[in-house]
Amino acid sequence: MNREHQAVARFRRTKSEDQRLGLYVTVHFMRYNEYMLYRLIDKLILIGLSVAALFLLSGNGAGGQSMFQRNEYTIACILLIVIVCLATEVLRNQYVSTVILIGVGVLSYFIPETTTALPACVYGLLSDKKMEELLRQFHVEKAAKNPDWSLASQKALWLKFILVVGACVVSVPTYLVYLVIPSALLAVKTVYVHQYESFLTDKFDDVRYDAQKSLRLKDEISNNMDMQVRNATLSERNRIAREIHDNVGHMLTRAVVQLQAINVINQDEKTKPLLESVTGTVNEAMTNIRRSVHELHDDSIDLSIGIHEIASTIKDRFDVTVSTSIESPIPTNVKNAILGIFKEGVTNIAKHSNGKKVRMEVVENVTFWRILVSDDGKCKPMELSRPADFAALEGEHGIGLYNINSRAVSCGGRTSIRGGEDGFHITVTIPRKTEEQK
Repeated sequence: MNREHQAVARFRRTKSEDQRLGLYVTVHFMRYNEYMLYRLIDKLILIGLSVAALFLLSGNGAGGQSMFQRNEYTIACILLIVIVCLATEVLRNQYVSTVILIGVGVLSYFIPETTTALPACVYGLLSDKKMEELLRQFHVEKAAKNPDWSLASQKALWLKFILVVGACVVSVPTYLVYLVIPSALLAVKTVYVHQYESFLTDKFDDVRYDAQKSLRLKDEISNNMDMQVRNATLSERNRIAREIHDNVGHMLTRAVVQLQAINVINQDEKTKPLLESVTGTVNEAMTNIRRSVHELHDDSIDLSIGIHEIASTIKDRFDVTVSTSIESPIPTNVKNAILGIFKEGVTNIAKHSNGKKVRMEVVENVTFWRILVSDDGKCKPMELSRPADFAALEGEHGIGLYNINSRAVSCGGRTSIRGGEDGFHITVTIPRKTEEQK
């Protein structure tokens, strides 16, 4: 797999990771909404039971007496129960829940009917965010088997326990203790179950993430191995081409020269056709070897590797981003032109740019290749796109830009250069020839 295929694979993998992240967020959002729905159902049940207890205790009790009197406080107590449920649900702060519980407990000494709001106060106290943190930590430490941590050692939990006991003591005379204790158990059950489910889900997500990370590492190792094999293959092809050119090619060239010399001094007409035949055979062998050497050398040119090597020359001064998206073979002349354009562009940036970021990009489209070399350094406004603009270039700075355009023109392409406050940008388009045009 070459670098272009790896880039496509990384893009697809990143896209799938984004989809998984969106699914992960959606699942957690739905889980939180489900938990909030459970709390609302619990509080609706508490409101109903508390209001029923208020009217029940306002009726005739044992001995013809009633625990509460039906007066203007009845409606106020119903509103108080609803307000307590809403306040503890919206704020979910242990200090707010504590103040509300203590306030209702003190108020019940003066207005006994307000005791019916204690179950809602207890539920809010034991279902706030601090209680969630304690139970969450309990699951984590239990899974880690940490002997230095225990739920009984948490001061916040003991404070909540003391407040619940106080609420039970206050509600005993009105028999509402039978609602206070179930409301406490209901709150603890709801929070405990939610935190345990959340803990298990997070553990599952961690395991799944580790598995996906292992697969990604495996893919990266495989890709690196493929790249090493490819680089070794290209290097070996280049070495073979060099060996053939330096050894066999020189020997055949010397043989051709010697045969030509023999033909010149030869006086025997009978051997002359034989010598010419041998000379032609050696020339043909020389041509074939030269073609094979060029093909081996052309195959050894990897465009992505060449672009990265060019980019490495300025990475000590600039933050360089290289992007190549090429899937089909590129003709040798186009490869050489693209590498030459990048060399000229990088040289121009190294000499004249005052920016910090550089982008080098090759994109393959259906009908053309697009080459981009840009930096974020500020420069004087300029725009070159017509042949006359490049013909008018003079000086050392202009020679490099002129060479870029010349390389593009040699492949039938066009060059557009723009400079200004947003940086210096070189864009080259080289058309792709179809099979019919070839």
